[in-house]
Amino acid sequence: STGEPKAVAITHEAALNTVADVNSRWRVGPGDRVLAVSALDFDLSVYDIFGLLGAGGALVLPADADRRDPAAWLDLAAEHPVTLWNSAPVLLDMLLTAAEQPDAPDKGISGLRAVLVSGDWVGLDLPGRLRDRVPGCRFTALGGATEASIWSNACEVEQVPAHWTSIPYGLPLTNQRYRVVDDFGQDCPDLAPGELWIGGAGVAAGYHGDPERT
Repeated sequence: STGEPKAVAITHEAALNTVADVNSRWRVGPGDRVLAVSALDFDLSVYDIFGLLGAGGALVLPADADRRDPAAWLDLAAEHPVTLWNSAPVLLDMLLTAAEQPDAPDKGISGLRAVLVSGDWVGLDLPGRLRDRVPGCRFTALGGATEASIWSNACEVEQVPAHWTSIPYGLPLTNQRYRVVDDFGQDCPDLAPGELWIGGAGVAAGYHGDPERT
């Protein structure tokens, strides 16, 4: 969120907890490919690398010159049948905008079966636009702090209800826990505002080299 790396110390066990949940939830396997558009210093890349390779899948890596070129992403997705997309919402918006152009490749993103977005506010238009281009593709918004091993919650969206003003935070992933507490650390009643506490297997060991902040 600040553009500055936080040096969050995540244990292998904590990262594996997240990766295992996501791979099980979307049945990721040897036939899957992800278009790796996230920078290596952004925590989403942890899933791209260890989630896909750990399941026997593959990463499709854009050339440096194509990292912000959605037309090139479409070509890569068609050439190396990409099945998974994992990015911040703005990059999915760029991809869909390119796919909506009349001269977009026929195949393009037609092979996508699951889209994961996180790291920022998720536009209400994204699930519908994805469904228009790739019927049957699952759309999921994930959330949680970097300090909780990439993600700690997931909200799969099919239709966006008319009364929604945003895509809501989802339910905790496996072995993760959420509490909404008041100023005294006591659980808030339903619908009462409070502070979100994250616990469980994904919580980081601390900030590397910063014991005071830890």
